[in-house]
Amino acid sequence: MPHVPGLPAIVQQEISQIEIRTAMNWAGFGLWPGAVAEALAGWSSTSQQPSRRNFHPCGCCGRSSRGLLDEVLSMLSAPSARALEELIAPLDESFRSRTLPNPLASKDLPWWARRV
Repeated sequence: MPHVPGLPAIVQQEISQIEIRTAMNWAGFGLWPGAVAEALAGWSSTSQQPSRRNFHPCGCCGRSSRGLLDEVLSMLSAPSARALEELIAPLDESFRSRTLPNPLASKDLPWWARRV
């Protein structure tokens, strides 16, 4: 399974367990082995070039890379979530610095979907 560079082994293990546990329903908002690594790579790319927003992995389930990361954060233990957030935070900041708030976007959308 792909590993997420920069995360401690214990966090990697927890992520792998979540990916495996939810893999049976990956099309219905579950995960699959390597999903977090793929999502982090996709969000990294999107944060550098927001005009080329990368849906994860192909857009078939409608989830963005950042959306999938948000889902995973909610499934992790607090210490593991903090470790992953430390990798996501600079990417979020990069995305914010390259985009503007969309005043016409629905408030029901996550913050990253309300930016242009």
